[in-house]
Amino acid sequence: MLKINSYSWILIFVVVSLFLMDNLSVTAATSNKGMTLENKATVIVNGEKATFKEPILNKNGHLFLPMRNLYEMIGATVHWESKSKTASAERIGNQVAITLNSTTANVNGKPVTVNVPPFLYQDKTYVPIRFLSENLGGSVIWNAPTREVDIQLEESQEPSPPELNEPYYLQINNKRIVMTDPILSKHGRTYIAAKYLFENLDNATGKWLSGEQFELQISGLNFIFTNNNNIIQINNDFVTTSELPFIQQDQMYVPVKFIVNAVDEEGTLRYMSQQRELYIYLYQSMFTSNFLEKSFGATVEPQPIQTAQLKGARTLLMSDNPEMLTPLDVPDNTATLAAQTVRSSQAVNEHRVFAWHYNTLGTNSTLAITIENTSASTTLVVNNSKGTAKKSSHSWINYDVGLPIVDQVLNNKLQKTESEGITIAPGETKIIQSYELLNHYIIGLLHDFDIAVQNGTDSSYTIRTVLAKNNEDVTLIHTSPVVTNKAAAHPRGVWPSSEIVAQFPTYTVDSAEIGFSISNGKTDHLLTKDNSLEQVNGSVGNPGHFGIQYMVQIPVTNPTGQEKELTLKFAGRGGLYSGALKVNGQVHLIPTLKSGQEYIELPYTVTQLQENITIEIMHSGGSNLPLAIFVRTK
Repeated sequence: MLKINSYSWILIFVVVSLFLMDNLSVTAATSNKGMTLENKATVIVNGEKATFKEPILNKNGHLFLPMRNLYEMIGATVHWESKSKTASAERIGNQVAITLNSTTANVNGKPVTVNVPPFLYQDKTYVPIRFLSENLGGSVIWNAPTREVDIQLEESQEPSPPELNEPYYLQINNKRIVMTDPILSKHGRTYIAAKYLFENLDNATGKWLSGEQFELQISGLNFIFTNNNNIIQINNDFVTTSELPFIQQDQMYVPVKFIVNAVDEEGTLRYMSQQRELYIYLYQSMFTSNFLEKSFGATVEPQPIQTAQLKGARTLLMSDNPEMLTPLDVPDNTATLAAQTVRSSQAVNEHRVFAWHYNTLGTNSTLAITIENTSASTTLVVNNSKGTAKKSSHSWINYDVGLPIVDQVLNNKLQKTESEGITIAPGETKIIQSYELLNHYIIGLLHDFDIAVQNGTDSSYTIRTVLAKNNEDVTLIHTSPVVTNKAAAHPRGVWPSSEIVAQFPTYTVDSAEIGFSISNGKTDHLLTKDNSLEQVNGSVGNPGHFGIQYMVQIPVTNPTGQEKELTLKFAGRGGLYSGALKVNGQVHLIPTLKSGQEYIELPYTVTQLQENITIEIMHSGGSNLPLAIFVRTK
């Protein structure tokens, strides 16, 4: 028999202990792969710092706390079922059951997926902070740079009828919907699942961009909401709000008032919590026409139409640079922003002024279109003076400024103005139209008018867009235009026409799809800075063709002799695109389209052997290249 002294037993114990510890470490590392300690993380609950004895863990990008710590912190009652290893919690009417190492939880009686399940760490059950907090009436923001967890908890629940299963109702315009998801109130704001908006509003769509981002489009206005992030993207602009969209039970909950105010400034909202009923009215008063539904997918590169050309006698004065009016751009109290000098022997000259300016001067100002009669003997008269102007303090200006303008133009709804019929004697300056431009507001305007010779032969006059900071007399502003901002691509200049005509090659029914852009080259060569009629203090080209109306002809031959369905497809190029088009006398609005990713389609029925499709188009802003049009047989 082998004898082992006490020192040998100690040595064996140490070796075995080291072996077991090493193997336990390997096992723990394997089971907790992707996990790190957040030793420097801070937890803020309703504005107050919370302290914990146990560490916060980060596993695969998700934050975890010991179950007991988290439930106590958010004020939830908890029951632990040791046999099934399930923790059930309840807080302000919300019930959540979560099971160790299971990706399925139960929230208010419904199964819900948990991205990273609860797990054991140092003999304690760790649960996901975000999942539990949000499903028990709270919200969570993780600020990675500061390592701070900000948890906001609802203190109480809105009063509700005794029956917990009683539904919520949404009254949207003239439609009443029974909701299977609740209306929620957080920090004084009302939220509903986004699906109830895009499923029940005309011209609306919605889709998930990722597990944390949701895109909602309503009447051409695109919102991108990010879970627990108060920065909302609207038509490629980023707006910081006090509202906080959030995900609950696999639905993106969005702030209703924010959306109503953005989509329709005259829209109304009312929530009757006792009746569990939400009323939303969107009047859409800014638009005459309806939006086309957009589709998702790439389009092939279109070919240029070599025959595209300017046509018509209505000149275009473009006043869009400097677009942002700053004290540096406008150092004096008055300024000329753009000008057109006319010397003509014609009896009538037709004009269009298109202007787009953002007031950051720190004071309210007046913007005006004026005409100075520089002739020594000829009296002028203003005829057919009509226009439209839209203002906005938002950043999604293509939607609430550009689109209403082109909608009115294509529907022939420009408003007559007081300058209709006025006379301008030699040496006089008169106002065609003036506009109040509040500080931090953007204005977009389009104005058409004719200048006729009342007596005399030749005419000589100058058209100006002018600015006055302190109610100065705008008819006294006869300066040259301010210098253009060379760092900004916004257009300024004068071109001989406000219409572009283009004809497609003939499309044969049942042949392959064809696609063209309304341009005489890969990019535009029609409205360049060099061919502007005015060059004083700089001109900038207008490749986006703003202020221009397109007249597009697509000849179609149909050798079958049968009725055939075609599809007209329209896609933006060179940036976000929105605008309007008219086919067969009906105007359709184009929602904001992402270049290369989205497009709209319009069906067209061919009934004859030879037909000609006429399409009138106008851009509302955004894209700096012409629209692409595709034709195919359905």
